[in-house]
Amino acid sequence: MEEKMTQEEKSRRIQQAEEKLRQAKAQLAKAKREEREKTRKEENHQKYVLGGIVVKYFPEAYGFSEHEMSRIIACAFKNRDIQNMISTVVKERSGTNPAVTESGSRYVGGVNEKNEERRIPVGEDSDGES
Repeated sequence: MEEKMTQEEKSRRIQQAEEKLRQAKAQLAKAKREEREKTRKEENHQKYVLGGIVVKYFPEAYGFSEHEMSRIIACAFKNRDIQNMISTVVKERSGTNPAVTESGSRYVGGVNEKNEERRIPVGEDSDGES
């Protein structure tokens, strides 16, 4: 025969289940916080490294505001030599050549000021002149 649970037993079981649920939610929240903290630390480290690289090759950077540096770097990355170096590094890193299209023509990729992708045929500047 089945034994029926009393109201007190049900309440106790519900309370235990609710406590386990609270603990599980707390564990989840803690894990998410730790993951966000880890990501933030990694991103900050990357920013420090990149800032150090900029200062290494452009020590005058300390004399410019953030807006001025943004303008300088945006202009620098439009330079064809820079675009070619980015393409070379990406190719070496991936073991493939993403700058070659299916038709076999070579392109250098990049982004403009609005973070829109732009592709420039190699050997031509941004005006389309050789």
